[in-house]
Amino acid sequence: MLPKADAETMTLHLAEIGRNVGPGHHAVVALDGAGWHKTGGRLRVPGNISLLKLPPYSPELNPVENVW
Repeated sequence: MLPKADAETMTLHLAEIGRNVGPGHHAVVALDGAGWHKTGGRLRVPGNISLLKLPPYSPELNPVENVW
């Protein structure tokens, strides 16, 4: 649990995911359009993770959208 959602905490989250990706493997993290997902150069992504940015409105690709 982190106290806020911003580029700094997202970077920490991605670092934790990166540490748990097995040697020789690669992770893909799907992101919606949250502001802290697209903070122009402030977001640091480990080399063993690729970011997959979802289209602006895609409830079929992001099931949590149906909750709102």
